[in-house]
Amino acid sequence: MIFRRYVRAGGPAPYGALPLAGPAGREQGVRGKSPSLRTGGGGILVRVLLTVTTTGTPERPATDLGFLLHKHPDGCQAFSTSHGTAHVFYPEAEPGRCTAALLLEVDPVALVRRSKGPGGSPDPTHASYVNDRPYAATSLLAVALARVFSSALSGRCKAMPERAAQPLPLRIEVPSLSARGGPELVRALFAPLGWTVTATPVPLDERFPEWGDSRCVDLVLEGTEHTLGQALRHLYVLMPVLDDAKHYWVSPDEVDKLLRAGEGWLAAHPEQQVIVGRYLSHRGALARTALERLALERLAESDGTGIEEIDNAVDEATDTEEKPMPLAVARREAITGALRESGAARVVDLGCGQGQLVQALLKDPRFTRIAGVDVSTRAIRVKRGGCGWTGWASGRRRG
Repeated sequence: MIFRRYVRAGGPAPYGALPLAGPAGREQGVRGKSPSLRTGGGGILVRVLLTVTTTGTPERPATDLGFLLHKHPDGCQAFSTSHGTAHVFYPEAEPGRCTAALLLEVDPVALVRRSKGPGGSPDPTHASYVNDRPYAATSLLAVALARVFSSALSGRCKAMPERAAQPLPLRIEVPSLSARGGPELVRALFAPLGWTVTATPVPLDERFPEWGDSRCVDLVLEGTEHTLGQALRHLYVLMPVLDDAKHYWVSPDEVDKLLRAGEGWLAAHPEQQVIVGRYLSHRGALARTALERLALERLAESDGTGIEEIDNAVDEATDTEEKPMPLAVARREAITGALRESGAARVVDLGCGQGQLVQALLKDPRFTRIAGVDVSTRAIRVKRGGCGWTGWASGRRRG
């Protein structure tokens, strides 16, 4: 039996929530031991779901999906994440059809606590106990995907390396994908990658249609052109892009993560700027760096050359263009030269600031007495710390 995404139990559920199935509150169709259930009011299961389905033949059974994901179809496994628990199980596992499910249980309390601490989320909604993070597929699910399916995400499979490199007939479902931009943006992001996209808006409440649709869509992707690793990398990048509200601060190493996951498809994507800007949380400097590297990738692909060859087209050893000397450095060298020519041994720097000239003079033994004066006591303290007031040769006085 296929895992049913929406099963009524005690009335309609909010968008993205998974109501409990049956009077005993157990999910239907889960093989092996089901994960423990934690419910909210009205029998609502606080979970986020993603399923991957493939079909097969007697020669190439669909259950090979278990090898590719490195997760056995007969078990139900749990993995701790920074904001909850991820469960992996197989609602169906037959030679003709196999479905793997990633179920993420988000802990709202842990999410709020981490959002308020160092390195927490830049989005203020994550700091509230009432938000849609436990119900919607967002960057939290993307991080869980990379955590649980890391080998599959990179396209590695020791047991079946040739199978990992082959395209599979895939059907991917994300029942509650947070999409700022609606179904149109979802299609604009996934369709150019060769997916058949079905994005159905999820109503805020089916009992009150006048309230309109939520920000979430029920996403179904179908295709036969992708390897499992490629499909997972598409989801890893584009789920946070669609949500546009990462649960963590974006650092410079996110550029490398994006380019690794986007290798082979991001450089030619028509919505490249949207993807890069949103994935990097609209940090202009990081986005520019990523776009420049993607431009090099496109150029290398069109010319049939390596990126390193293009990036290093001008050899540093043969580049004779001299960089202009900073004005402050030129001024200090001119002053030092004039003092040497005058034969001065004692120097007072009036308005020494943080003591750059004093530091330069201390390196020359011909200057025996050096003093620095400034109206800013703070600058003097900085200068004293930077000039090394201990450990210098005796007989030389510093100001």
